Amino acid sequence: MASPAAMTTADRGANAPAARSAGRRAAAFAAAFAIAIAILAPGISAPFTKDAETQSAQWVVDIVQHGNWLLPLDYYGFVERKPPLFYWLGAIGVELRGAPIDEIGARTPSLIAGAAVAAIVMDWAATDLGAAGGWLALAILLGLYGFAARATVALTDMLMTLILMGAWRTMRPLLDGATGRRRTLLAGVLIGLGLLTKGPVVAVLIALAAVLYRLMEGANPMRLAARAWPWIALAIAIAIAAAWYLPAFIAGRASAIGGVFVDENFGHFMPASMGGTGEAARPIYYIVARLIGAIMPLALLLPALATAFAGRAFTARARAAMVYQLALVLAVVVLFSAASAKRDDYILPAIPPLAILFAGLFCGAIDGERPHAATVARLRDWASGVIAAGASVAVAAVFAIGAGGALPKSIVAHLQSSDATFAALFAAGVTRMAPPFALMVAAVVAGSVTVFAGLARRRPLATGAGLALLCLAAVTLWTAVLRPAEARTRSLRPFAQAVKEHVGDAPVYVAYDDPEFAWDYGARVPALPREIARHGAPAGREVYLVARPSELLRLAPAVRSAAFAEFSSSAMGGAAPTLYLIPALAAPAAAPDGLPAPAPLAK
Repeated sequence: MASPAAMTTADRGANAPAARSAGRRAAAFAAAFAIAIAILAPGISAPFTKDAETQSAQWVVDIVQHGNWLLPLDYYGFVERKPPLFYWLGAIGVELRGAPIDEIGARTPSLIAGAAVAAIVMDWAATDLGAAGGWLALAILLGLYGFAARATVALTDMLMTLILMGAWRTMRPLLDGATGRRRTLLAGVLIGLGLLTKGPVVAVLIALAAVLYRLMEGANPMRLAARAWPWIALAIAIAIAAAWYLPAFIAGRASAIGGVFVDENFGHFMPASMGGTGEAARPIYYIVARLIGAIMPLALLLPALATAFAGRAFTARARAAMVYQLALVLAVVVLFSAASAKRDDYILPAIPPLAILFAGLFCGAIDGERPHAATVARLRDWASGVIAAGASVAVAAVFAIGAGGALPKSIVAHLQSSDATFAALFAAGVTRMAPPFALMVAAVVAGSVTVFAGLARRRPLATGAGLALLCLAAVTLWTAVLRPAEARTRSLRPFAQAVKEHVGDAPVYVAYDDPEFAWDYGARVPALPREIARHGAPAGREVYLVARPSELLRLAPAVRSAAFAEFSSSAMGGAAPTLYLIPALAAPAAAPDGLPAPAPLAK
């Protein structure tokens, strides 16, 4: 390349558009990332509930405080069963922030990964559908609850989705027959990082998606095996993953870590009848049902999308790009539907490509000259009208709720506890017409009007923009306001802090290992020793127990009848725990050896 001084004016003119284009693209990517952070971040400080996120935070604690980077442990000594890249990033973030390990710190890797996924979707869709298509895909993705709700969860799935999307985009030219050392190297590095995040499932998903893409394009997928780049990328990925897997297996031989990883990565796939773990076994249709629920109300666009693929209604330029996105969606659905274990989080990697596919319906990907294009347009417009009409009815219901001040008891009585809490919070917010609720109502009205105007004027882009605004309004209210408020009603933190102040230096136990209570307490709270459960507290000592009513069955009848309830948690949902004083019985047993005591504060 010539030096700047040697370049002629013509050279500079020829290179200027490319430089400006790259600059605009980088600026758009940064803007999309910032917008995603602003929309996804508000609910990040909500308190943890249940065990999954608290365990994740405890593994970060172990890395930061004890340096256990290889095999981090939670407060009760349980090793993380997945590779630790997510927890490494969490620990690095905590060190950079210089702040205590809290919900924000534990969830930050997911937030950054979610915003990066959103920016990739915008950039990718802009490449295939134009700038308007890119921004529409971004708005659609951020308005899908199945995606937005997982961007502030301290679990590995959003990071895996980021790595998977990055690798899948990098590989497209290679799958289309191009060659490139840099792309091969980058694909291998990304797949290797995926192996360090979620295990072999990342490589399996990418391989299955590649096979499906080649089949849908009418090519023989077996020819990929005759090319060098897939094997080079796989070798790079294995080398990166081995840098952790081999030391972890060696260090964990005594505790059968290898067997744990086999069960986690392969035992979940096989049914119990064939030697699998049997954990989270659900019907074969579960993944499809959960995916449809996660993308509502835009799931009503699926018939139009299916017709577009079946009728080959896409333009020649857009078809391969749309098929490529569909391949990843199908790979997620097929693989996890075939697996015995099926969890809600498994659907996440299918949602970003679906956002691009939905955007394609409104941004010129449909060829009006194709035989089935008119059918696709009618299905798309009917679905859009139904969604906007439903939103309008919902706004009317909102004002009806506001006038009444609460939902009818006949409705609340049939709701689950969490749904009833959400309904009560929503009714209270609407009654006061608090700013977030007023903003939501205004956005829904504006979105509905935009949809109907787009339909009347036959402007699909305006229709799509209105739908995206409708979804953003509802999902943002839910993730930023309602879900954090509901989590606060279920949090054990006030109760745990009250327990800490009440017991002072006296030993306090839980009936069984309880990562959620231990996190809010600030330290490991040991499980009640068997001797105390059978015979009561040692003579002359005060011993406390935090337990739910059903957990009192662990106590011997005499100890259970003598236990004194000090106070209970006010947390909503399920059986709230209570602090019990366990007395010494009339004929006390000798103090058990090695009586565990609470550990120093870990937070």
